[in-house]
Amino acid sequence: MGELKYTFKDGRLKVVLDADLSAADFEKIAGLAEKLEGVDYLGIDMHNCVYIQSKMLAELIALKKLSMAKKFDIALLNINENISQVLEMSSLLSLFIIEDDFSAFNMDELCEHFLDPVEAQNVCDYMAANYDDSVREKLEDIIRSDDPVKAEYAILTMGRAQDFAGIDIFRKELDNPSRNVRLAAILALGWLGDTESKERIYSFLSDKDADIAEAAAASVALLSGDGDSEKLSKYLENPDDHVRRSAVQALSLINDENGFAYIKERFGKETAEPVRVALTRAVSSFNMEGAREILIKLLDDPSIAVREAAASGIVRVGPKDYADVIAAKVTDKDNWVGFFAAKALAGICGEEVSEKLRSAYPVVEQNVKLAIIEVLGKCRADVSGFLMERIGDENEDIRKEALNALDVSGSPKAIEVALKLYDKDESWLVRYKAVEMIAAGKPAGYRELLKKRIASEENRYVREKLLGAVGE
Repeated sequence: MGELKYTFKDGRLKVVLDADLSAADFEKIAGLAEKLEGVDYLGIDMHNCVYIQSKMLAELIALKKLSMAKKFDIALLNINENISQVLEMSSLLSLFIIEDDFSAFNMDELCEHFLDPVEAQNVCDYMAANYDDSVREKLEDIIRSDDPVKAEYAILTMGRAQDFAGIDIFRKELDNPSRNVRLAAILALGWLGDTESKERIYSFLSDKDADIAEAAAASVALLSGDGDSEKLSKYLENPDDHVRRSAVQALSLINDENGFAYIKERFGKETAEPVRVALTRAVSSFNMEGAREILIKLLDDPSIAVREAAASGIVRVGPKDYADVIAAKVTDKDNWVGFFAAKALAGICGEEVSEKLRSAYPVVEQNVKLAIIEVLGKCRADVSGFLMERIGDENEDIRKEALNALDVSGSPKAIEVALKLYDKDESWLVRYKAVEMIAAGKPAGYRELLKKRIASEENRYVREKLLGAVGE
């Protein structure tokens, strides 16, 4: 590597490494980070690097130490799977922020990422955020080509960038033989508010492809006006389950009084469980009189999936005057109903509800136990004694959640317990949480305690937390 390729703006230093990186490159990076004033972020772009030799790891560690001494963040950008594995095997992955940053890529390189199912969405977002005429020209060329994968993401990028000049292109692509391209065009036209295409998009609501129908429902909702809820209600009678589900989705997104009335009416006719689940979820999205009552009744539905959806919906709308009914469902034979029922009580947990939750605790499954502990931590009643008992539980998740609940509750015992567990609990999860609490609470002498612990802590995540807390 000759001259170091870098940019420095607003405290953010970014360096691009070549494929043939050496120790000298890292020395130059360190020198640059020390020379420049006001560095608060160092990003090392490694997209050119196929592999990293083990002898380079010491150089990375040295940069990490420098970043901690000078108090700036250090991130590795655009690393591939090979480099990730080397860092993982060396227990170094957790020391660094790992990020994608496409600013060093040219247009062709960016568009090649459309072929990567993991990166495509991120590149799409990046190009939309940095949209200009050159990006538009490149994307239009791609759409005119015969590559449906790239064309799909080109359309999504233009749509996200709110490129209204692309509307005619997207309308044409509604007839593309590739279903992914058609799907992208349906979504983009909805994002751009192209009401002239609404009737055409309606035709996709009955598509045999469930994803196409769902995309059409989302776009119809975005393009909706007076009368669309009534028009969509007719699709609730469609013989295909997925079409009825898509209609429910669209009605819930439009979210008007007429849509709510159609959804309520459909409950009396619908027999297919997947659609009844969709109807139940939709009810919780409406801030309408009667929504809560419908969900409460559905807690006794014969379908487990509907009961779970109803309990989850109550978490969203709140229990209001039904605390007793919901508290009784914490011990439901379906533990997920119990889980969501407990969660729904978080905002109204006084002494009476607290007592019911504590009484339910011994007879419920672990996921419900964890929900109960979390809710009790937010309770207005004094539950510190109950939570202290859970600190001795043999299950590490229970201990960690109890410690967190003590912290959330503001109990004066929280830091005292954390100081007993940060170096003794056998679970790294509990130790991690205890260190976090100590670092936030800053009890007398905490820095020396945490520094001393670093040498004997074997878990890398807890070590990183300790290092971050003491700044060394």
